[in-house]
Amino acid sequence: MGPQTEQLSDHGAALRWSDGLRAALLGWLAARVAVGIGFLLAHGLSGSVALPDGRLHLDQGLMTWDGTFYRVITRGWYSGSEVPTDAVRFFPGYPAIGRVFETLFLGHTDLALLFVANVAAIGAAVLVWRLAAEGTGEPAVGIRAAWMVSIIPAANVMVFAYSESLMLLIATAVLWALLRGRPGWAALGGLAAGLLRPAGILLALPAAVEAFQWYRARNDLHQLAHDRSAEQATTEHGTTNHTATALRWGAAVGAPAAGLAIALWVVSRRTGDVFEAYRIQRQLRDGFRDPLSRLAQAGIDFAGGHLHDVYNVVFALGFAALFVIAWRHSQRLSWLAFMAVTWIVAVGGNNMDSVGRYCMVAAPFTIALAQWADTRARRVGVAAIALSGTVWFTSEVLLGRIIP
Repeated sequence: MGPQTEQLSDHGAALRWSDGLRAALLGWLAARVAVGIGFLLAHGLSGSVALPDGRLHLDQGLMTWDGTFYRVITRGWYSGSEVPTDAVRFFPGYPAIGRVFETLFLGHTDLALLFVANVAAIGAAVLVWRLAAEGTGEPAVGIRAAWMVSIIPAANVMVFAYSESLMLLIATAVLWALLRGRPGWAALGGLAAGLLRPAGILLALPAAVEAFQWYRARNDLHQLAHDRSAEQATTEHGTTNHTATALRWGAAVGAPAAGLAIALWVVSRRTGDVFEAYRIQRQLRDGFRDPLSRLAQAGIDFAGGHLHDVYNVVFALGFAALFVIAWRHSQRLSWLAFMAVTWIVAVGGNNMDSVGRYCMVAAPFTIALAQWADTRARRVGVAAIALSGTVWFTSEVLLGRIIP
């Protein structure tokens, strides 16, 4: 454990989990009220606007869109007769946990999946508080981040039967473990992230950045010891400890890929092709395209009156602005790397659907928002815009006019 990690531990000891829980519950409750109002608005508008899928999503409620896939996978796993072939793009982490809780809810799959998603959302918000408070050294930033993470309009999926709340929970836990210099715990989280979503592999990048910084700091200390006294440079015991730590850092970097490989193997038992999940996802995304030219194309489409990507562009630009804020506030290099690769992957597709929820699982984006909202006026503005946006975005999702 180095000096920086010791300072983090000392600072973290002064934080009270109850403070983070209260702030997290505030945002959690507000988000669910906003989603409920969004349901009422959608039902009120359903008779006067065009519904691309009829009343399908209104009738499915909190189990709509991806929730329908998670339901059938949880019930029949990947070999069930009700499970469509393209369901293999949904990884087994969330359905596996759902199957465990399904027994507690007497076979009610919907309740089990919603319970897991909504409880994980609370846990995720609490961990975002802890990560923000320790990572920035400002407890007030942590408090703001704890309630803000739940009310971002794209975070409305954490109320539905989606895996985003679990992904936010695990990804934040990995970043916290890396922050505290605990690569072994980060490896366990990275493995779980790979089992949960294909994008879980992106956590390998912040782990690699932190591993490199550990390696560089170790070499600097080794050189300092050598300069002071050649005889005290490195003991056999010290070498053994460094080797064990290096192996743990290597595991933290490689664990997301290992989780991904296991997930692909599990879902491939349905198709016999270990890469089928990626092929289906690639088809849905319509191939990769660099984000800047994709945004430029969206601008051309807007000029021609085609506004189908308007929400996704708003989210893309909003998260890009948060990255700039994070940069100006000198967030950790590993956090910046995680935000950048998450944004590039989310925006870099010819099909830009779901940009918002793909980006919101990277907690440093929310931490940047909390750092920016350092005045009462800004905090009130964030709350008002985010909650009204959640209401409207939820209604659009339920009317089938936007894919969450």
